[in-house]
Amino acid sequence: MNQKKLRIALDARALTGRFTGDRTYWLNLIRSLAILKESSDIEFLLYTRTPIPIGLLPASPNLKQIVLPASNDRVWTLATLPLALRKVGADLLHVQYTTPIPGLCPCPVVTTIHDITFKLFPEWYGAKDRLLLNLTVPLALRQATRIITVSNSSREDILKTYSVSPSKVIATPLGLPEEFVSEIERQKEAEDGEPSKRLLEKYGVEPPFVLSVGVLQPRKNNRLLIEAFAKAKTKFHLPHKLYFIGKLGWKTDLAELKEVARRNGGDETVDAIQFPGYVEDSDLPALYRNCDLFAHSALYEGFGIPPLEAMACGAPVLVSDAPALPEVVGNAAKIVPSNDVDAWVEALGELLQNAELRKSYSKKGKSRAKLFRWEDTAKQTLKVYLEAIEAKARK
Repeated sequence: MNQKKLRIALDARALTGRFTGDRTYWLNLIRSLAILKESSDIEFLLYTRTPIPIGLLPASPNLKQIVLPASNDRVWTLATLPLALRKVGADLLHVQYTTPIPGLCPCPVVTTIHDITFKLFPEWYGAKDRLLLNLTVPLALRQATRIITVSNSSREDILKTYSVSPSKVIATPLGLPEEFVSEIERQKEAEDGEPSKRLLEKYGVEPPFVLSVGVLQPRKNNRLLIEAFAKAKTKFHLPHKLYFIGKLGWKTDLAELKEVARRNGGDETVDAIQFPGYVEDSDLPALYRNCDLFAHSALYEGFGIPPLEAMACGAPVLVSDAPALPEVVGNAAKIVPSNDVDAWVEALGELLQNAELRKSYSKKGKSRAKLFRWEDTAKQTLKVYLEAIEAKARK
């Protein structure tokens, strides 16, 4: 008699929405689960409200896409999805943050909570988002059989803030997307100077330069980086410009940021601070590879993908000591306090005037980046699934 095939359901709506960190996580996790040898006998049921774009996921016999209509996302999560799971006899459900109504879901639930900044730094959130997260996340933490987060520092934050059993919370570090790694290799093979030159010109980027990547918002601590760069440029007579790559987020005024540069370095520094805006993922490796330094001054990160991308491309990296950045970069980057402007001034001066030091960090960074693979994330996540199913069965 054949053993019943495990059926693991995933709330895959993020694949049909905006390009966000949640979407990146879900996309790379599902792609990696689909090709794991260990999951070849598991059926993954991908539930959405609208169809997943064609070609986004690999053709795989163990991926099944199911569209469930609903009047709104809240009704879909709380009731429509769990009722559908009853009909198919799902063995487990994996969601992000919000879980279905307790008692309505017929199977154990795993939830991924990337970080709890809404609780630690409520000022970074609007009133509505704050209210919803403070209502739904504690419920999810209680209901879920297992809780996944993306770094050990985020895990510690969850355990310190909420009454959750340590055995329920598992950190599964992220990796570099296959497309990003492939693009690095493709650009290396095609490199004769011209491809990079064309891409730099496309975004108006002029060497020598310092690079920062991420949505422009308060948690990225860009004011401190601009102040430190302005002072370092003046103090050390640096020829560099500073480019902020990323969309304009909330509570960010470019004119105010320019004024920070003016106050700390004069008009010359104002012209050296540039905001090219959003850059296509396929173009990022060229920027990382051609910068003299990648700087990430965030006040908090659940993980920290940009520093990892920068290291993979061979950029020397300077980061803050905010959670989880030291965990990601290890000893392969220069780490300075997130609130110490003077330390940032000195670090910028030291790195931008010392090519050998930058070369050393570049070499260590490339090696460090190879430790983070989505295949490993998928294997760890699959292990969590099986533990959750077993734990529920024991009850």
